[in-house]
Amino acid sequence: MQSVTKRVYAIDFALAIVGYILFVCMDTIAKDLVERYHVAQIIFISGLSALLPVLLYTQARNSWHKINKANLKVHFFRTLTMFLAMAIFFYCSYYLPLTTLYSIIFTAPFLLTIGAVIFLKEQVSWRRYTAIIIGFIGALIAINPLGDSFKPIVLFAMLTPFFASASYLIVRKYGQQESIYSFLIYGKILMILFSGIIAFKYFKPMTATDLFYNFNAGLLRGMAIIFVINSARHLPSSIFASAQYVQILAGGVLGYLVFKDIPGLNVYAGSLIIILSGMYIIFRESKLSVKIVTSTTRHPTIPLKK
Repeated sequence: MQSVTKRVYAIDFALAIVGYILFVCMDTIAKDLVERYHVAQIIFISGLSALLPVLLYTQARNSWHKINKANLKVHFFRTLTMFLAMAIFFYCSYYLPLTTLYSIIFTAPFLLTIGAVIFLKEQVSWRRYTAIIIGFIGALIAINPLGDSFKPIVLFAMLTPFFASASYLIVRKYGQQESIYSFLIYGKILMILFSGIIAFKYFKPMTATDLFYNFNAGLLRGMAIIFVINSARHLPSSIFASAQYVQILAGGVLGYLVFKDIPGLNVYAGSLIIILSGMYIIFRESKLSVKIVTSTTRHPTIPLKK
């Protein structure tokens, strides 16, 4: 029985890895497109195509009834903050390598922990505060603010994990009773609405090739969401949350293959410190009754099968 469980965990962990790599593929396409088109237009088109797998997934699981009693205020502000995080990420990807951006993004667990203390009144031990400080030191090493290659746009990029953390905290405080399908459906619809309003002003006709890539980037994102959600149904939170760090590695590989970006040693060193600090928080939380990062990464409305 234990071997069967391990196989299930291995399969679902592999699916989570695939899902997060698909997210990186979508980000890579967006990084290329943002050189020619407004970020809102890119998000709008990819949002339309990402909705298709989500609708099919909801239909396949016969879960339309689970979106009937949604708290639209929660979905509005949750999606708004996530839209801002995504738009800033894509905009900054024009100026920064993906590896640098992912190093910045993965300060989110530290911001989540701080936010949970301030807004959710949760208790955090000195050990996790130490991990937070070390994690931010890793971020400073990765972005190297005193180096000759430092770009001020990095400071703007720091808003990405800030808004992403705000989105997660909104879910944590006000969305505990919301269905995951509500977050999927209403989140995508509102994302299309927010981006569409801005894209209407800055819309630029796309070439057939760019439209093909933009549309398929959205499909990749939609499939990635499904892979990740299904993995989260089975995996313990601590194991599932650790899978996300593959994005730093995948971002480095695709960044080099597509854009010839070669990260400096400081990016590797800083990223390693960020990963180790984040993993410490994750596995520390797995031993405690109160969770901040892990229960937010794997949304509480996702049932965990025994």
